[in-house]
Amino acid sequence: MLGPMTKDTLFLWLFRVFALNQRRDYVLKPLGVTTAFLAMYSAVMLLILRQPLASLPGLVLTAGLVQLPFTALAFTMLTYMNRMQIHLAELAMTDVLTGLPNRRAFVAQAGRAQAGGHAGFMLIIDADHFKRINDTYGHAVGDRCLQAIAKRLNDVRRPEDLIGRIGGEEFGAYLPYCTMQEIDQLGKKLCNAILINLPDLPVPLRLTMSVGAAETRPDEMIEAALSRADEALYAAKAGGRARLIVWTRSAALDVA
Repeated sequence: MLGPMTKDTLFLWLFRVFALNQRRDYVLKPLGVTTAFLAMYSAVMLLILRQPLASLPGLVLTAGLVQLPFTALAFTMLTYMNRMQIHLAELAMTDVLTGLPNRRAFVAQAGRAQAGGHAGFMLIIDADHFKRINDTYGHAVGDRCLQAIAKRLNDVRRPEDLIGRIGGEEFGAYLPYCTMQEIDQLGKKLCNAILINLPDLPVPLRLTMSVGAAETRPDEMIEAALSRADEALYAAKAGGRARLIVWTRSAALDVA
C-alpha cells in the first residue's frame, strides 16, 4: 500500500517524524510511555524479582529495544486513525465543489453564533437564471459559476462572517454585528455581475445574483431567519433579479 521504502521516502518519513508539528505524536509520546514502562520494569526487576543491580542496565536496554518500536508504532497508528477521522468529519461538513461548509455545517455554525447572543443578518444568495446556464453551456460551466460565486463571497466577507453553500445554486451568509448600512454595501458588492471567461464565447459570460436578507433574533432558531431570508429572496427575484431585498412584513406579504 505504501510502496517500497526508497531513500527519498525514508527521508520524507524521518522529516515528518522529527518536524516540530509532528514531534509530540510521533516522538515525545512514545518516549514518555516507554520511559514510564522502563521505570516500572526496573522496579519489578529490583524489588519483586530481586535481580542484582549490576544486571539491571542490560535488562533495561533489552526491554527498551523491544518496547520502543511497538510503542512508536502504536502511537503512529492511533495518530493516523485520529487524523483520518477528523479529515472524514471535515469532508462530511464541506461542499466538495466550492470548498465551503455545506448546509448542515453552515446552519450549525450560524446557530452556535446566534446562541451566543450575536444578532445580525442572515442572507441567502441565489444565482440568477442558473438552470438556463446549465442547459445552454453544460454542467461544467455551471460548476465554474458556482465556484465564482464562492470566490465572490470569500472576497467580500468580513473575518467574522460565516458563509456556506446551502443547496444547488443557493449560498448562505450569516453576518453578526452587522448594520443595515453594511448590509446595503455588501448587497451592492454581491449583486455586481461576475464575468466568467469561456473559451468558446467571444465575450465573458455575465452572471448575476439575487440576495434575500433577514435580521436574526437571539431568541429564535436559525431556520426561522433562513425562512425569512428565503421570502426576501423570492421578492428579489420577483422584482427583477440582481438585487438585494431585506425582509420586512410588507415584503413577506408581497411574496405570499
